[in-house]
Formats: sequence, C-alpha cells, structure tokens
Amino acid sequence: MRKLISTLILITGIALTMAFTPISPAQAITYDFSWNGNGNYSAKGSFSFDEIIAPSSFSESGPGATNFLQSLNISFFDPANNLIAAYENVVNGVSTANYFKFNFNKNTPEIFGLIDLGGGVSGETYLQGAVNSDLSLFQVPQSGADFIIDRNSGSLVVKEQRA
Repeated sequence: MRKLISTLILITGIALTMAFTPISPAQAITYDFSWNGNGNYSAKGSFSFDEIIAPSSFSESGPGATNFLQSLNISFFDPANNLIAAYENVVNGVSTANYFKFNFNKNTPEIFGLIDLGGGVSGETYLQGAVNSDLSLFQVPQSGADFIIDRNSGSLVVKEQRA
C-alpha cells in the first residue's frame, strides 16, 4: 500500500510540474520580399516560419508538407503595376506548387540560391533562377516552351515585417 501511495504522489508531482511548466509558444516571424525586373515587371510576396524551430539556414522544395515554412505568397505585376497573378505557394505548412524551390538564411536575412516561386502550369507566371546571379519572370503558354517576360541580375530585397 505504501508503494502505491508513493507511486501516486510521484505521478501527481510529475503531472503538476508538466502542467505548470511554461511551454514556449511558436514564434512566427514574417518577412516581405520584392523583385524588380529590368523591364519594370515586379513581384512582391511574404513568407513566415517559426523562428524558434527553424535552423539558421533552411531550404524547401516541391509539393507537400514543408519543414519550416508556414506560409509563402507571391504576386506579379506588369510595368503599369497591374496585378498579373497571385499565388499561395505555402499554406499552413503545406506547399501547393510542384516546382516550388526556396532557400532562406535567418542570420543575414537573405533568400539565396536557386528559387522557383509562383505558378507552373499553362497560363501561369513564375519567378525562377539564382538569387544574386540571374532571376527571370516566366510566362507559361498554352503550348510550347515557357518564355521570359522580364529578368534582372538576381537582386531580391527581403525585409522583416514589423508589428
């Protein structure tokens, strides 16, 4: 009987400790990014992730559950600043794009390497290439090869959203 009471006291103590120990809440952080092509087409977007669990540098690609990104959206604009297309590539930690590619360094904070953001099927638009080297805005035609509608030297501006 004493052993049973001791075990119950121990279990109760552990349960109370767990119940009253603060758990770090998710620390979502959001960044905005923008791209401007040489022909005055542009892209604007944002992405978010839990800064507590994400490593200093991370990559995401393809469809399905992401490792760290919680959201990523991008919109494309023509030279007159009219919306061409808008995409939600990541929603609630799930990538919806087959060709999705994204890399981010929290320390710098920079998007880096090869990226592929936006659409990917007939009639859609996407931004693809190497950051700081060559980024191109593509249009996917009804038939034939995708074609470039604008490009730049790979420049992409990233800024943390402030509350």
